[in-house]
Amino acid sequence: MSQNLLHCHAQRAACLHALAADLLAQIQATLAQHPRAGLILPGGSSPQALLPLLAQQLDSQRIDLSPSDERWVAAQSAESNWQLLHQGLPNANCLDPRQGETPAQAALNWGEQLAQWPPFSAVLLGMGEDGHIASLFPAMPGLAGALDPLAKPAALPALAPQEPRERLSLNLAMLQRGQWLGLLAFGERKRELIDAVLADQSSARELPLYAWLQRSPLPVNIYWAP
Repeated sequence: MSQNLLHCHAQRAACLHALAADLLAQIQATLAQHPRAGLILPGGSSPQALLPLLAQQLDSQRIDLSPSDERWVAAQSAESNWQLLHQGLPNANCLDPRQGETPAQAALNWGEQLAQWPPFSAVLLGMGEDGHIASLFPAMPGLAGALDPLAKPAALPALAPQEPRERLSLNLAMLQRGQWLGLLAFGERKRELIDAVLADQSSARELPLYAWLQRSPLPVNIYWAP
């Protein structure tokens, strides 16, 4: 594990602006050397506030974008992570994870497509108050394999504890293909989990968040605000 970097801010807006600046610097560095840059982003309300900050300065026509995970709902659904990202960066090439008729087939095809992309310029994840990342939930069937950093980079069907339960998610090995790794988290409960993971507390070792922060080949940039 490399030393993770904890960026704490008193206000969420300041946190989002700092994250946007760092993401833009990373992506622009990639675009200075390559014609395109790959970007993995989460869904949810926090990243939704981040997207306008990126859109203002990002040459998104040169961006290949994918969500880190997706709910097994219609692409145009308000619950769709792909829809959120597509609306936020409409000029980017945003890959829809729904690449098959069933979650298993969709995950297989989605993972195979992403494996053909060059290493992602940046991978940003969110987290839940239960310590999940992407759609990798504590005690989920197949979780150990999904969190194996030595596994083949892939996507997989996932199961959430709440509706919509059927999900698609990238595994840890695929998420670690980023040249820059990040985590965005708001609230005291999430800070408690982050601190427990960084302190390597035994109670935190079964959390998917632990795998993201403690099994990473690169430092993870953690952005937190109350």
